[in-house]
Amino acid sequence: MEIKDLKMLFDNGALKAATVTEEMMGSGYVVVFNAKNKSHQYHISGQRTKGEPRVFKTIDAAVKNAYDIGFRTVTVSLP
Repeated sequence: MEIKDLKMLFDNGALKAATVTEEMMGSGYVVVFNAKNKSHQYHISGQRTKGEPRVFKTIDAAVKNAYDIGFRTVTVSLP
């Protein structure tokens, strides 16, 4: 999802948690947002690859995007 859409979900109370985790290929980090109903997870879409998670080079960049959406607490989960 785009950041503006995730902000709207956050403002409406539909998102409950943000977690930064290592990308599957180990090339960076992704942010996963858990919905209140526990059946949905969202991620920030890549700018060039719509539908695919955006991969951040640093944890700081990933956390900043979660902060910009509205989260003040972000969990970092590393393998």
